[in-house]
Amino acid sequence: MSEEKAPDTADAPRVVTAPAHGRDDAALRASEVRYRRLFETAKDGILLLDADTGRITDVNPFLLEMLGYSHEELVGRALWEIGPVKDIQASQEAMRHLQDREYIRYENLPLETKSKERVHVEFVSNVYVVEGLRVIQCNVRDISARKLAEAEELIRACMNSRDLLEGKQAFLGKRKPKFQGR
Repeated sequence: MSEEKAPDTADAPRVVTAPAHGRDDAALRASEVRYRRLFETAKDGILLLDADTGRITDVNPFLLEMLGYSHEELVGRALWEIGPVKDIQASQEAMRHLQDREYIRYENLPLETKSKERVHVEFVSNVYVVEGLRVIQCNVRDISARKLAEAEELIRACMNSRDLLEGKQAFLGKRKPKFQGR
């Protein structure tokens, strides 16, 4: 298979493999455009990293908007160099774990936006090979609304428990014991 540079339809550079089984160049370009649009319109954040360096090679618009960064502020930087995951030692350890096991998942990871706000996310990363290079794909789902709903439900449950306890205490306080010591 030979390699050829795909038409530059976006900021991110990419290399595509020539069509297999006789697919023509137009079909290859159409396929590339479909996958680029999938990446760009996804309603979850997607980060692509160089698996050897941990440096960001691409990021989709949804994640840029979620975190408040520009494409230029993220591409080329290591994941632990940006605001969302500034715990350098923990991030580097997670990167080593991901490089070794090729999969990592965090069900509730608090990220920090550029404006220092907290966003709760589910963070799933896996490693795969593209044309001989190891790539890390990080899928980032905003679960802030779910975490807020869970917190509100917990508060309601606590308030109901408090009300029940106060009601029980009031009831017991009004009753006179049947037997009293003399």
